[in-house]
Amino acid sequence: MRIVSSGRVINSSEFYKKKQRRRRVQLILLAIGFLSVLASFIYFVRQEKFLITGVVVEGENVVQKEELVRTAESLLKGYFFWTMPRASIFLYPRRVIKHSLASAFPRLKSVDLALDDSRQLVVAVDERAPFALYCISDCFFLDEEGFIFALAPSFSSGVYFVYVTENPVLNPLGKRFITIEEFKSLSRFMETLTALSIRPSVLDVGDNEYRLTLLESGQIIWRRESDLALIESNLEAFLSDNSIRAQENFLDRILYLDLRTENKVFYKFRD
Repeated sequence: MRIVSSGRVINSSEFYKKKQRRRRVQLILLAIGFLSVLASFIYFVRQEKFLITGVVVEGENVVQKEELVRTAESLLKGYFFWTMPRASIFLYPRRVIKHSLASAFPRLKSVDLALDDSRQLVVAVDERAPFALYCISDCFFLDEEGFIFALAPSFSSGVYFVYVTENPVLNPLGKRFITIEEFKSLSRFMETLTALSIRPSVLDVGDNEYRLTLLESGQIIWRRESDLALIESNLEAFLSDNSIRAQENFLDRILYLDLRTENKVFYKFRD
């Protein structure tokens, strides 16, 4: 009788063949079991009673509601791997829908999804509120974090504070022109100016400096890397000086206040 070695023990060729057959049978049974479970799962998730029946949008004064519904519905069409419906209440692409809606509709600040008792997909949205404007050839609404989210009507330019940039942002919807931190810092700075009787109107963000236009048409200029707390302190000290306070309508007459030199304020009156 011929002997075959398996590496650790010595077995007969018949024993070795039987062992291989058992392994093949086990693999076949496992494959059949897996396919049976998969087929049962596919059959289960394709049942109509487990499919999403529609999409509704919740939120106060939501604009583009019909477009939101159509976009969400389009993401529920079709199948995963040509067999499992994307509209299944167990499989619907929750993250994809949220991300796609947020990307397609910059006005949306947040998107939440849930299923109601009638198997409708409820899209709850919170929209961004206009805070200021970013203007190039057209003007766009900014939220409180400086996110550009919608085209503004032409009448808005006299209502909101305006930001412009030395290098315009191309296709600005859904973008930022400066970081959140810089925008919030500038917004707080604008609020402090009202206590100094300064009425800001437009801020031009340059590569190296800011130019703030006042309602009185003058400008305040300072370096972009400057500490805003120090700029405020220098402005307050300058405007509180007796020689400046003695001048009637001083801010109404200036062409500019230049704070680009540390701890100094230079100014010039309009002709």
